[in-house]
Amino acid sequence: VSSTETGKYNFGIELNAIQRSNPEMQKRVANTIRAFVESKENTIVSIHDHGAGGHLNCLSELVEESGGIIELDDLPIGDQTLSSKEIIGNESQERMGLIISENNYDKLKKIADREKAPCYKVGRVRNDKKFIIKSSSKNKTPIELSLSDFFGNSPQTIMKDSSINIQFKDPEFEIEKLDQYLTNVLSLESVACKDWLTNKVDRCVTGKVAKQQCVGVLQLPLNNCGVMALDYNGVNGVATSIGHSPISSLIDPSAGSRNAIGKALTNIIWAPLDKGLKSVTLSANWMWPCNNPGEDARLYQAVESCSNFAIDLGINIPTGKDSLSMKQKYKDKEVVSPGTVIISAAANCNDISNIIEPVLIDNNDSIYYMNLSKMNYNLGGSALAQTLGYIGSESPDIKNSKYFRDTFEVFQSLIKKGLISSGHDISSGGLITSLLEMCFSGINIGAKINFSILNEKDIIKLFFNENIGLIFQGKNEIENIFCEKNLEFYKIGEVNSSGTLQILNNKDSYRFEIKKYRDIWYRTSYLLDVHQSGKIKAKERFKNYKKQPLQFNFPEYFNGTQHIVNPNNKVKAAVIREKGSNSEREMAYAMNLAGFDVKDVHMTDLISGRETLEDINFIVAVGGFSNSDVLGSAKGWAGSFIYNEKARKSLMNFYSRKNTLSLGVCNGCQLFMEMGLLHPEHKEKPKMTHNDSNKFECIFSSVEIQKNNSVMFNSLSGSKLGIWSAHGEGKFTFPYSENKYKIIGKYAYETYPANPNGSSFNTAIISNEDGRHVAMMPHLERSTFPWNWPYYPKDRSDKVSPWFSAFENAKNWFDNII
Repeated sequence: VSSTETGKYNFGIELNAIQRSNPEMQKRVANTIRAFVESKENTIVSIHDHGAGGHLNCLSELVEESGGIIELDDLPIGDQTLSSKEIIGNESQERMGLIISENNYDKLKKIADREKAPCYKVGRVRNDKKFIIKSSSKNKTPIELSLSDFFGNSPQTIMKDSSINIQFKDPEFEIEKLDQYLTNVLSLESVACKDWLTNKVDRCVTGKVAKQQCVGVLQLPLNNCGVMALDYNGVNGVATSIGHSPISSLIDPSAGSRNAIGKALTNIIWAPLDKGLKSVTLSANWMWPCNNPGEDARLYQAVESCSNFAIDLGINIPTGKDSLSMKQKYKDKEVVSPGTVIISAAANCNDISNIIEPVLIDNNDSIYYMNLSKMNYNLGGSALAQTLGYIGSESPDIKNSKYFRDTFEVFQSLIKKGLISSGHDISSGGLITSLLEMCFSGINIGAKINFSILNEKDIIKLFFNENIGLIFQGKNEIENIFCEKNLEFYKIGEVNSSGTLQILNNKDSYRFEIKKYRDIWYRTSYLLDVHQSGKIKAKERFKNYKKQPLQFNFPEYFNGTQHIVNPNNKVKAAVIREKGSNSEREMAYAMNLAGFDVKDVHMTDLISGRETLEDINFIVAVGGFSNSDVLGSAKGWAGSFIYNEKARKSLMNFYSRKNTLSLGVCNGCQLFMEMGLLHPEHKEKPKMTHNDSNKFECIFSSVEIQKNNSVMFNSLSGSKLGIWSAHGEGKFTFPYSENKYKIIGKYAYETYPANPNGSSFNTAIISNEDGRHVAMMPHLERSTFPWNWPYYPKDRSDKVSPWFSAFENAKNWFDNII
């Protein structure tokens, strides 16, 4: 079903064929495998995920060099009515096949049981060059084939198709309607704000996110380059981006492929790459309606162009996928998708703290423009043409591969030398959209631009063309470098604090109020958000997003350095997690950095009695989605304590001691509240309920630390700090008045979305009466380093953020009492 047109079969068949994901199980399996990968000796011989073809594909490829036999009766199934064929070929998700020696299987099973990852021994490797699947109970052998039948040379496939030349009309436009055109383009889904998408996904998980979608004091989704740190103590990371150009592919599939690669590369160019363009690797995902007249021929042109352009640039495309049945069938018609290639780019970033963002900075740097297409301006394949109901006769393209490559390399060197301060690619929406977007994420940011030097009289073509290019701020010395390398550039303007974008083109002058057009750009996101957050919360977000800029107030004592801890007093601490937890590693690292001897404690350790917490002084219950939040956030986790005597006794004994501290973050906070650990003296306990928006919320906002007596946060009193939040049930609901609680931290703004959940008293962090035990919904462990913050004061050169002080305070407290 997944390889045919949607609508070919009845709805029931197609719905049942959808592969359901289970991220919690995926995490359990990943934890099990990672235990081997991070051991001194990794005894896993070979490993393969289950994807297309199910067991048949995965298990046969594991033994393709030798052969093997699989016992069908040992393969786990949940439906006893499945046939042998269905068992062998089903594509259920979150399964891994691996080869491991008999001597090491018990270790694998032990670790898997600890992680609650089902583990089965289903066969053995043989050296007979055959792949066999047999059922002992039925005395049948559904599959007995030579490996050459699986992995021999495939017969050559010959495809026949005819090229169909379709000439699309050029858009018709009137200069007098410029403002209407701009409004329509900024409202188009492909151009408009994507906040409705980015606010509901976790953009900080792992604590290694160095660059995600949102930028500036308003945290608007404008970044097109993502970067993940490789570890917590280095500067290296992995930069990623994507690019696609479906409308230009309709005009010219060859140009569409080049544009897709060009867009991916002008997105990733803003990260300093270790070896420049040579660091980049591409993946190509072909989305095409094959077996339709002319489409196979168009696909051939697109693939050939993609290959040739990558070769010209000196980069490889070692992998990819395809979805070649992009057609929807209805009773009365068929809809064919425009064929396109989606390019994913990845590269080694060698400085995760020096990634250029699309936010103009009011400094002395000038604004420059570079046209990498080396073409005249036209509107083929543009967002404007789409809003007018046209496609266009000529697509933008990249005419000179060497020029593109040279520009990329020079630009990389400029970034590494600190000569570029901001930048944005030119893509959907054209030149005018890129300039406006670079003003959107700041407060009162504007620019004065002069396009006269570009020698284009048609302002519509100039504003809305989507030639691959770059807009950036740089120091004046870059001009000599461009000239030396024979690279064409245009100095087009300066940044100011007027809150307007003023553009001059010869004798014509245009003025755009940033606030007005930012709201137009954001409104599409608001209209879509209504369907997920409801009318009230969506409107509140739309009203407040520009009224809640990030503002910080760092503690006076904080100098951004890590304090020297007492190395001779390794206080024992534990990170407690349940199946579905996902924040244990970043938390453990922050605790270890502060001088704690951190132990990984799974709930299975406490339930079995392997761990009693008797020698532990500091416990942290971490964030995630324990038990997939099936019963509600942390309710299943709390039940694991309450209804298991050993686990309950260990926890209660820990809290009865006076030389202990505890911290619950996100899911851990929900656990503490569900069990009433912070307020045992209260008859009615606080509760964590669903966010007012009734959906998961992820946001980087600021929290104000109140005057408090807590061990961890007392020194931060009076400060206002940026911090990540990512939760669906983060609303503190209190049965008593505020004076009954020790509220440590409050969101800097009381209204949504800066307060992402609607908590009573604007609560973000709370402690018990004596300040030793703390619960908080925001993630301090994912805000440990300046590069964790998507907006950090540029006048600081800190090694750690102020949140690290909380862990240092805890360690100092123990040093004084132990």
